[in-house]
Amino acid sequence: MKRPLLLCLPLLLLAACGHMTRQAADPAETAPPHESLRAGVERLVQPVLKAHETPGLIVGVATPDGRRQFFSYGRGETNGDPLSADTRFPIGSLTKGFVGALLAVLVDEGRLRWDEPLAELLPGLQTTPQAARLTLQQLATHSAGLPRQPNDLSLLKGLFQFTFKGSNFYSVLDEEGLRRFMLDFKPSADPEPAYSNIGYALIGLAIEARTGRPLGELLTEQVLGPLQLSHTGFDPGRAHRAQGHAGDQPFFMPRGRPVGDWRFPPAMQGSAALYSTAADLLDFAVAHLDGEADTRQGPSPGPLRALLADNLRVRRPQPLDAPGIAWVTDEFDGLPITNQVGMAVGHTAYVGVQRESRMAVVVLQTSFNWNFKIGHRLLLRLARGQIDWGAGR
Repeated sequence: MKRPLLLCLPLLLLAACGHMTRQAADPAETAPPHESLRAGVERLVQPVLKAHETPGLIVGVATPDGRRQFFSYGRGETNGDPLSADTRFPIGSLTKGFVGALLAVLVDEGRLRWDEPLAELLPGLQTTPQAARLTLQQLATHSAGLPRQPNDLSLLKGLFQFTFKGSNFYSVLDEEGLRRFMLDFKPSADPEPAYSNIGYALIGLAIEARTGRPLGELLTEQVLGPLQLSHTGFDPGRAHRAQGHAGDQPFFMPRGRPVGDWRFPPAMQGSAALYSTAADLLDFAVAHLDGEADTRQGPSPGPLRALLADNLRVRRPQPLDAPGIAWVTDEFDGLPITNQVGMAVGHTAYVGVQRESRMAVVVLQTSFNWNFKIGHRLLLRLARGQIDWGAGR
């Protein structure tokens, strides 16, 4: 009787990040009415380091005057060098934001439609009539009713092994595994927004099926190249790699133990397989703000940035986790924070923007943690004017 309960434990733990930002900010927290940016970052980072929640992290901040500032702490790269703005991290589910950007381009070009059903996106995919009617927009906004991952026995066993060894439980979720799951999947008539890795895996497969080209090649051509994000891609590279560590997960590994990166099956590329840097992620976030600002006033920034800005727009209003295209928006005391979070074994990634104040924040940790409070709290303090971002340069 105990073995099934043990198998369910890791699934329950990982399912907890279906709504990943709800623990991220404490609006009641007090802070000095004014402090410099460096002091504000230190105030948020030092308690996390002293609690040994992560061995190291880097914070990037973009301010309305166009400056980018980075603050690194603790243990860093695989070769022992400290973390920098160009250290490459596996960014897990932040991959979805880049795939969402590519989707917006392909829809704008008329090669895909937001209302296009799964039956047309992947005509060779056998599934139920209910699932066949799911649209591209439902997949892209996590509103298709799909679970985070299949809850079959093979994945449960993988999750169980992960909690002890940090092994890759997604290795079983190849294209055949996705097809087996979709064969019997029946969404409800009006699904509630719920985070799903399966949805973006299907999107990646649909993009490749429609275009006949590899996902990485299209991302480089349509998004990474135009935005000059030269340190982002599916190839992790050999230099300037962040060293990951156990944190809140793997549950039964000692916190702070070094772990190796995962390599995802090709079918999961669209969901979680990209590597990036704090500098590239901050530039990517700012590109969304540039498009939004310039569509309201002044000359057009170009079609890509305008499309990125529209991806931030909430498609289904709700106080927390209100879905855009890959992004979600949380409301705190009337201030909206639009953000994404991602975990890969040994690493945690956050990128957020506060659209009205035109602020962006990136936080990359060298451990797997549920804690995203640094990014949210920093953006809230910046937006409220509690941090003088022009001081203490």
